[in-house]
Amino acid sequence: MKRFLNSNKTINGFTLLIHGCFLISFLLVQGCNNAKAISIDASSSAIGALLSDGDFGIFGNLGNAGGTSPAATSPVNISLSGYVNVTSNDLNLTLSDSTDSTTQTLALTANGSYSFSTELTSGDSYSISLGSYTQGQSCSISTNASGTAGTTGTATIVCERQLAIAAGWKTNAGTPVLKLFGVNHSASPYVVTKNLSVTVGGAPSSVDPELVWTGSNYLLIWKSADTTIKGQFYDIRLTAVGSAFTIYTLTGVTIGKVSAIYNPSGEFAVVWTESASTRAAKYQRISASTGAAIGTATTIVSSTSNTYTSADVILSGSTYYTAFRQRTSGGANSLLAYSFLTGAATLVKTYTATSGSDSLALDYPSLLTQGSNIWLFYSQTNTDGSGNVNSATLKSSNNFQVTPATMRTETNPYGCDPVNSSGDQYMIPSVAIANSTNLLVSYDSFCADMGTYNEVSNLPVTITSGAITSGAAGTPTDYSVSEIGTSSTMGSSLTCRTTACFISVGDESGDAIYLFDPDFGGNIGGTSTIYPTDSNGIQNPVTVIQ
Repeated sequence: MKRFLNSNKTINGFTLLIHGCFLISFLLVQGCNNAKAISIDASSSAIGALLSDGDFGIFGNLGNAGGTSPAATSPVNISLSGYVNVTSNDLNLTLSDSTDSTTQTLALTANGSYSFSTELTSGDSYSISLGSYTQGQSCSISTNASGTAGTTGTATIVCERQLAIAAGWKTNAGTPVLKLFGVNHSASPYVVTKNLSVTVGGAPSSVDPELVWTGSNYLLIWKSADTTIKGQFYDIRLTAVGSAFTIYTLTGVTIGKVSAIYNPSGEFAVVWTESASTRAAKYQRISASTGAAIGTATTIVSSTSNTYTSADVILSGSTYYTAFRQRTSGGANSLLAYSFLTGAATLVKTYTATSGSDSLALDYPSLLTQGSNIWLFYSQTNTDGSGNVNSATLKSSNNFQVTPATMRTETNPYGCDPVNSSGDQYMIPSVAIANSTNLLVSYDSFCADMGTYNEVSNLPVTITSGAITSGAAGTPTDYSVSEIGTSSTMGSSLTCRTTACFISVGDESGDAIYLFDPDFGGNIGGTSTIYPTDSNGIQNPVTVIQ
């Protein structure tokens, strides 16, 4: 142990005699040349202050035999984002110090910043590996999965929910089918992780599935009969939560397309149209935790002569917005937009279009929100002014603007010739936010005279200052026989993830469900068969991807 110069010390009882004035004025030494005896209790924190650092000033090293300094250590930091821990299955990590062959584990319960409990000796090499975590999502260490303690930055772990696809159809024998698929889109090729058969519970003319993600659970909605709407919750792994429940039922009606949206306040709004002696568009709010009805089914609009079809719904702020087609008994067509919250709905906008004496059909609305913007996309069937259909146009409206914008017009898409066939033509859209500056729209070309959707396309749309302006639509990509395998699809649905967008398609002729991976350059990133050829047939398939 190093000696003190010109000093006397007693460790037990602790009397310390120090000559000189350097370093100890805080101990009230009076005079530079006067020796001063200081009595301090051995438990005093002042002793800790003096002796806690083995290399503190002239005291040298009092805590390490031989006078060596302890090795410096450094933390290994972790950043976790995108993780959904709804099944109480933590994300488990293992840190392996390859320099001294030790390991330690860390369980992460939620997104945030963390460090392994024991720091590593600076300069040691290490690696981090992923263990178990809640399924239904894909997690990876995107940066700094290995490195050197003290020099390598934070390890970044990013998780992303896998794709969920609901598909409903009828077999050749007329039996309704409802399927729920899980797809790991981060794998190459894509891997179907779930293939669930859901009990329909009846014989509707169309199963018409709807699928909504809440951030913790899915809500699957379908028609178990033309008179009844059912629901079922699933967790992120597509494991059923509770039992199926009835959302709405009414004798003597035929329910049309069903749409739903999640409200973080703790509820869903479900919107549909129905036909009977009195036709109507309605909504029902239900609990996001139990599925129980909140209040009763509320009529948005009703009539004994007008018909209502193709409803969609979104949430903007704390207000719901819905849009659907209206057709009068005299053949006048319009697209109606309403807002509602808990009571009566309020008319927001009525869209109409004419060509000569023809009232053009406006149909298949698709609503989308981002921040304060509400986008409405819909199909407009065009005529020559004398009742002859000659094309279809994809239209868009930003915040229910007075004059909608034209996205794209098709006069003769693949397999659909309205001029020569005298059939109605529609472009049925599905919209998703690709990134801060782009929307992606997928749409199906529907030939009413043939009764089938004959082509699936995607169209990139540029957002400028939060709005869609003239000329915002890019170059479309058309999916034809070479990608799908036949020319008879029956509806598509679109969703986007961090780095890619995905389109699900039901193919009636090929008896399959497909997944497309489009890009914004007119290329098709990939085509996967989610559900292979079905020997029982797939008639009138409808897919919804989340």
